Amino acid sequence: MPITRTLNLLKFCCVCVFFGRAYEHIFYDPPYRSLLWDEAILSPIIKSVFRMDWADYVTNTSIDNKIQIGIVSVGFFYFFCGIASVFITRKNYDVLKYIIGTGAGSLIFLAVLQAKSNFYHFAMFFEHAIQFGSPIALLACFKLKERQFTWILFLKLIIALTFISHGLYAVGRPYPVPGNFVTMVINILTITEGQAMSFLLIAGCLDFLAAILIFLPKTSNIALVYAVFWGFFTAFARIISGLTYEFSAIIFHQYLFTTIYRLPHGLIPLLTYYIIKKNNAKSIYYKISMTGFPKIK
Repeated sequence: MPITRTLNLLKFCCVCVFFGRAYEHIFYDPPYRSLLWDEAILSPIIKSVFRMDWADYVTNTSIDNKIQIGIVSVGFFYFFCGIASVFITRKNYDVLKYIIGTGAGSLIFLAVLQAKSNFYHFAMFFEHAIQFGSPIALLACFKLKERQFTWILFLKLIIALTFISHGLYAVGRPYPVPGNFVTMVINILTITEGQAMSFLLIAGCLDFLAAILIFLPKTSNIALVYAVFWGFFTAFARIISGLTYEFSAIIFHQYLFTTIYRLPHGLIPLLTYYIIKKNNAKSIYYKISMTGFPKIK
């Protein structure tokens, strides 16, 4: 893969994450209220700082409107983060790094809220590792220079965390299998619920296996190929499952953005595979030469 194409692919990953999340924030309701309406955490602050009873706070429509405006504003900020990801170069890095870096931090905070709204499942947080890790990886391209093996290690780490977390939900241990997982498999493969559960169990075990094998010299490439396939499959599963109900603009409005911000689940393994293959390196434990490392203009 040409050097410029390698960097552009990483930029595209960031665009997918930021644009997909921007759409979600502008049109839907990310879990910010799981924090803002958490009485145990915020009630002391609301009472001491704003001199307001908790019941008045949560039922105040003016405050709720301001919360919604804030969420939409974050969506537009994500949009600008996506634009910054496209145009970042070495010349403007010192300026755009703050925008992209803040966007990455916001994605991490969003992952924390996702975990909080799901009973503090740590797997829910780490399932977003590729998403918030993509802009971090982009910024790292401009600073790691000769330490390319560290960059590759980071890419493999976020891949492993994402797939392990996905696998924990797929096998149903220690968390229950999400209902939407089962529904998507049934809709796409037209199989029974029992067969869908068996399919997810196998897929979860393969996720665990792939997360281990990407760090081993002789199996890294094949594990990354699997990660590419499964990453794209799980990303497109959302929209494909939705289209089994009907083919309409409403379905695309409801599901397409979830596919878009999950595309890096397949793109990051693809990027990692080509960089390693280009360098003829089978493991992150070997010193990787600068050949094939994205040159920053």
